[in-house]
Amino acid sequence: MAPSLLRQETTDGDVISRIFLVRHGDRFDYANPSWVDSAKKSGCLVTDPPLSALGHRQASETAAYLQKIIKENTPNNEDNEEGGSGGIHKILVSPYLRVIQTATPTAHAFGIPLSIENGLSEAHATPDTSEQLVLPKPHQRFAYFPMLDPNYNSLLNVKPTPGFHCPKTGFACEAFAGRYCQRMETFARCLERTHYGQTIVMFSHAASVALVAAFLRCSMTDLKFAPCGVYHLERVNDGPWKIVQSGHDNTSYVKENSPTTYPWGFSGKHFEENDGKYFGSSEGIDLDYFVGAPDNCNL
Repeated sequence: MAPSLLRQETTDGDVISRIFLVRHGDRFDYANPSWVDSAKKSGCLVTDPPLSALGHRQASETAAYLQKIIKENTPNNEDNEEGGSGGIHKILVSPYLRVIQTATPTAHAFGIPLSIENGLSEAHATPDTSEQLVLPKPHQRFAYFPMLDPNYNSLLNVKPTPGFHCPKTGFACEAFAGRYCQRMETFARCLERTHYGQTIVMFSHAASVALVAAFLRCSMTDLKFAPCGVYHLERVNDGPWKIVQSGHDNTSYVKENSPTTYPWGFSGKHFEENDGKYFGSSEGIDLDYFVGAPDNCNL
């Protein structure tokens, strides 16, 4: 019997789940520091910068690379029920501009729309509340990014942590790094359930190495994420996730990098607490938080 397009199965009947997690490309604000002041004067959101020219080139190179490796690693490359091709069931993206821009060439390459997933939001995420409207909504982004699906509903929505505010904008935000890591744990379990037996591509931020650790149930100590790096993870049936490719390096498919957007990873300082300010250590959240974490999906 041929494998189902809703679920990828081997000839032995094993169900294969595949995840490709990609970091955004080179940031315009890091490459051009004067942009932040100009953006403030223009009333722009300084935490939502675009890609640099280099970042756009990296995004195109990464789309070509994803076409190659997904074709090599997925046995079923026919058109799927989403109307796309190449074995991808869904492309999920963080709601931030630089991530949407990074993902757009891949959406065009595979003919699959982008779904804005709030669960992939950046660290210090500043979600909308009754008191603040921060990032543009999907239907507003759609005017400039027609590959977006404005009707997609996020699996997970971020909540601000009482008493915490983004250091760059002052908006109410999710506490980093503790609450962010808890979000990644919940999100990983929900992705496992929702996209069981599928191949999904996700575009996010450097801190989403925590999502990799949540899938692998490993320490974050040695995990790094390069600009347009690609983490490829696979799982057979309900077994453990295994890493097929690390996203710590992009030099096999990206021709140029900038020192301003570099491979990033967590360190102990991101969790240490001083002067009573929460970062996670008081709740036992540290680099090894995901090691042996229990299964849960608190939605």
